[in-house]
Amino acid sequence: MDYTELVNHMSLREQARLVTGADFWHTWSAVKYGLPSIMVSDGPNGLRKEENHKAIKAICFPSATALAASFDRGVLAHVGKTVANECKAKRVSVLLGPGINIKRSPLCGRNFEYYSEDPVLAGELGAAFINAVQAEGVGTSIKHFAANSTESRRMVSNSLVDDRALREIYLRGFEIAVKKAQPWTIMLAYNKLNGTYCTENSWLIENVLRGEWGFKGLTVSDWIATNNRVESLHCGLDLEMPGSGYANVRKIAKAFRKGELDANDLSVAAYKVAELVNKAKPTLKTPAPEFDYKADHDVARMAAEQCPVLLKNNGILPVNENMEIAIIGERALKPMYQGYGSSQINSYDVVSVTDAFAKTGKHTEYARGYDIKKPDEVDTKLISDAVAKAMKAQVALVFVSCAEIDVCEGADRKSLALPKSQVALIEAVCAANPDTAVIVTSGSSIEMPWADKPAAIMQTYLLGEAQGQALYNLLTGKVSPSGKLPETYPMSLSDTPCLDDYTTGKDNNLIYRESIYVGYRYYEKANVPVLFPFGHGLSYTKFDYSNLTLSKSSITPDEKVTLTFNIANSGSFSAAETAQVYVGLKDSLVYRAKKELKDFAKVYINAGSSQTVTIELDRSAFEYYSPTLRAWVVEPGTYDIMVGASSADIRLTATIDVKSDEANGEIDYRDATPKYWNADIKNVDEEDFVDIFGSYPSEFVGDKSDDRITSANCLDDLWDNKIGAKILPFLETYMGLFFENDPAMYAVVYNSMMTVPFKRFVAATHGAVSDPMVDAIVHFFNSGSILESLMVAAAGIPESIMNIGEPVLRDFIEKRARG
Repeated sequence: MDYTELVNHMSLREQARLVTGADFWHTWSAVKYGLPSIMVSDGPNGLRKEENHKAIKAICFPSATALAASFDRGVLAHVGKTVANECKAKRVSVLLGPGINIKRSPLCGRNFEYYSEDPVLAGELGAAFINAVQAEGVGTSIKHFAANSTESRRMVSNSLVDDRALREIYLRGFEIAVKKAQPWTIMLAYNKLNGTYCTENSWLIENVLRGEWGFKGLTVSDWIATNNRVESLHCGLDLEMPGSGYANVRKIAKAFRKGELDANDLSVAAYKVAELVNKAKPTLKTPAPEFDYKADHDVARMAAEQCPVLLKNNGILPVNENMEIAIIGERALKPMYQGYGSSQINSYDVVSVTDAFAKTGKHTEYARGYDIKKPDEVDTKLISDAVAKAMKAQVALVFVSCAEIDVCEGADRKSLALPKSQVALIEAVCAANPDTAVIVTSGSSIEMPWADKPAAIMQTYLLGEAQGQALYNLLTGKVSPSGKLPETYPMSLSDTPCLDDYTTGKDNNLIYRESIYVGYRYYEKANVPVLFPFGHGLSYTKFDYSNLTLSKSSITPDEKVTLTFNIANSGSFSAAETAQVYVGLKDSLVYRAKKELKDFAKVYINAGSSQTVTIELDRSAFEYYSPTLRAWVVEPGTYDIMVGASSADIRLTATIDVKSDEANGEIDYRDATPKYWNADIKNVDEEDFVDIFGSYPSEFVGDKSDDRITSANCLDDLWDNKIGAKILPFLETYMGLFFENDPAMYAVVYNSMMTVPFKRFVAATHGAVSDPMVDAIVHFFNSGSILESLMVAAAGIPESIMNIGEPVLRDFIEKRARG
C-alpha cells in the first residue's frame, strides 16, 4: 500500500493527531483512511495490559537478566513467541520491549530489565526475542535508546559519552538488534545524550539509526519523554506517547503556520505511524485466539530452568529428595520473582519453592528465618528456629534475596549488600550445618562477603511465576544448572569503575569517565580481582573442550573465519554448556580491553557424548570505532581467538593474522592517553576525560544565568527554593505514609514524580494540565505569590517573560485575567 499517498490526503490536523497518542496506550484511529487504533503494552517478561486501570492476568516469564543468564537464543525465541501469542489474544499490537541498555553499574535499579554488561550478548539475545515476537505478527519496541543506564533523575540527566564508548558499548547492542531483526519500533530514552535530548537528537535518529543502520521502523518516545514536540518531529521522532490531548496537535499546527515546521517532517512521521498500524491490521482482523494459561506457564517453567547460575558447589547439590532437608528463608514461601514498575505482571500462577516441594509429598522442615518487611532487623528468635532445624537436617537450603526496593524502575540501589537480616541468617545457618546451600535472588550483581561459608551458592535472578517448580527441578537434579553470569560480580561496590560518576550533580551531567571499560573489560584490564567473572556458571557435570581449528590463518577485513571445536560431556549428567568466544589484540595503537566477547553457542550434550561447535566471525569481531578517522576500523595485527567456559576460564586459544590498512592515520593512544591505555580509571581526571570526549562537562550545564525555576526543572530541583523547601518535606512525608507498607512502590512513584520536568505535566495528564498552568506553577515557585501565579495561568503568558517588578506588565496581566 502507498502510505505516502494516503498521508497526503490527510489534513494538517489529521496528520498532527496521528503522530501523538490517543491516550496512554493507544494510537488515534483514522477510520476514513482505513487506520484503526492499535494498542501497545508493557513487557517483555510477560504481557502487562491494562483494562479499567488494572493489569489483566498473564504469565510472568523470567526477567531480562535471568533470560540473559541462559545465554540461549532459543530460550529467548520460545518466550518471545509465547508472549506474542498472548498479545494477539488480548489485541495488543506492539510489545514494549526488550530493554537492552548496558549494565554500566550494578547500582541501576532497572538492571533486572536489561540483559547484560556486554553489547554482543545483549544485541544477540534481543534480536532473537524480536524476531520471534514479530514472526507472529506482533511488533516490538526495543528500548531505551540510548545511553540510559541510570534511574535517578532519568528525565533530566545528560549522559556525556565519548565516541568510542558510545559506538562500541552503548549503541552496539542496538545496532546488532536493528540489523538482525528490524524491530517495528524503537523507543527513545528520557535522557539527554551529549547535551541533546534523545527525542530531539537528529544525529542519533537520522544519521546513525536510519542512515548507518538502515532502520525502517517507527521511533516512539518513552512515556512523557518528549521535551519539545515540534523540534522532535524535525529531528525524527515519529510518535509521541502518551498523548497530550490536543495540546501538541495545536502546537504542531501553529508551528506549521509560522513556518517553523516543514510539512515533510510531519508527513514522514504520519507515514511511519500509518505503516505501523497497517503491519498490525492482519492480527486485528482475525478472531482473537484464546491462549492456554497452563501451557504458557509451562513455557515459563522451562525457560526458568535454563537461567539460574550455579556459582559454587562443593558437592552438596543436587540434593537427594529422600534426605532430611531444611528449607529456610521467607523467600522460599514468598518468592521474589519479578521487579517493580512498568514491567510488573499480574501473574497467573505463582509457585513457590515450598509449594513445589510440598507437591512431591516429601517431608521437609521450613523455618522463616527473617521478616521480608523488616529487611534490616535481625530477629534472633527466627534465626534460632532456623538454626535448630538446620542442625537436624542433612542439608539446609537457605533462600535469600535483595530488598524489594533494589529492583525498582525509577530508583537506584544504595548498595550491593543483601539485607542485614538475611546475611545474619546465612552466617548462623552455615555455622550450624556445613552442608548448606544458599539460593539468592536479585536483579543484578551483589556483594557476598559471606561467600566462603556455604557449601554451594546459586543465583536465580528473577525467574518469573514458575520459579518454585524450576528451582525444585534444579536443586534435586532433574535438570542440571546451565546459566552463565551476564555480568561481573565485583568483590565490593568500591571496585566498580563508575562509582563516583554514577549519579548526577546539580548540573544533571552523568560523566561516562570510564569510557569503554565497562564490566569485565575494566576488571581484567585494570587487574581488579572479582568475586565471580562474566560468563561464569557451573554444572552438575564436567565439560572438556578440544580441537580448536580456524578455517584460515590470515584474513582481510572483508573476509570471514570459521571456528570449530569439540565439547565433550565427561560426567554423569546430561546437560547444556555455553561456549564463549573472545577476541583480543595485545599490540594495538588504541586502548582496548584484554578481550571482548564476540559470539557464543549453547549446546545440550548427553552424558558421555560430545558435540562439534561451529562459529563464524566477520569483521565486527576485530573492529573498533576510531574517533580520529570517524569510522569503524580493523587494525592490522595478530589477534588471539579464545574459547572459554567464562571470561576467566579460557579452554582453547588460537591466533589469526589480520591484514588491513584501515588504521592508517590513527594516533598512538599509548602516549596520548596513558591512563586509559592502562585502564587507570580511578585516577582519570577532567583533563584526561576531555582528551577523549573533546569538551569540558561544564560546557553542558545550560544557559541559565540565575537560580530562577523554569519549566525544564522538576520538583527535585526545589529543595533549595524558598517555597519548595516548605512544600517538599510535607509531600515526602505524605507519600511515605501513603505507601507505608510498600517501600518499593513508594520508590517507583515518588522518584518518578519528583523528576518529571514541569513542562511534561501536560503529556503526563493527557492535557488536563495546560501550558498556562505549568507557567503558573513555575511562577509560583519563583515569586511565592499565589495570586500572581493564578494571573499568569489566566492570562496565558509564559512565565519566562514575567518581570514582577514592572507595574505596566502587572497591570496588563490583571486586565487580561479579568476579561
